[in-house]
Amino acid sequence: MFKSLFITMLLVSSAPGFTQEVDPALVISSVEVHQVTTPAEVKEELALEINPTANVELPSLPANPIDEIAMYLDGLIAIGKKIWPIIDAGRPVITTNGLIPAMSVLPHIEGTQARAELLEMANWSVPKAVSYRVSYKNYFNSEVIGFTYTVFFQHSGTYKGIGKYITSLRVQASEVYAAWGFNFDAASELVNVANVGSVDAPVASAIISISYKAKGLINELRNAQSFYVDGNGTMKPLNN
Repeated sequence: MFKSLFITMLLVSSAPGFTQEVDPALVISSVEVHQVTTPAEVKEELALEINPTANVELPSLPANPIDEIAMYLDGLIAIGKKIWPIIDAGRPVITTNGLIPAMSVLPHIEGTQARAELLEMANWSVPKAVSYRVSYKNYFNSEVIGFTYTVFFQHSGTYKGIGKYITSLRVQASEVYAAWGFNFDAASELVNVANVGSVDAPVASAIISISYKAKGLINELRNAQSFYVDGNGTMKPLNN
């Protein structure tokens, strides 16, 4: 089933003398976003990269609190980079070790034993994913830029049998296309974390924002879409 997203959009002319006399084929006129079936290659990578039994991604020691700890809030700690690129100059971004940056929202434990204790968390779900196709078109209604992004994460992780937490929250780009003269970038940002459960039975939640910018020879469009996920396995777009 295909689903459209409502997105925020900003149209910017990058040519001082922008008029209707320019070639319509070079002007980005619209953007469409639809939910699609997750691409097979992404499913394969997901199966290879993520262990459904446990996969808490913690920073390497010594930890850099600026780069690795994105947020403390509501008795939770978000571990990972707060902002990470998805597409740079029209190409999907991966890290030097071949992995895609990911975020974990876990219980905030004080003390030197925190890392060891978090590594013992259990009951993680199998990965959950949703994919969307972004298509930019010119005035001839021809696609000039297109890409698919997939939001996926694992949920229901427990700490000493209590709570429901999040790990491996990430956004991956695939099926990327750009016509000559067009370029684009995309990034994902952790906006907020919150405990939507109780003090005694915490349920971690997170909101991430996916922003992307398409640029042609004449103009550019900037768009953004936010997603909410939580430890119960909820994943839904937030209309802007």
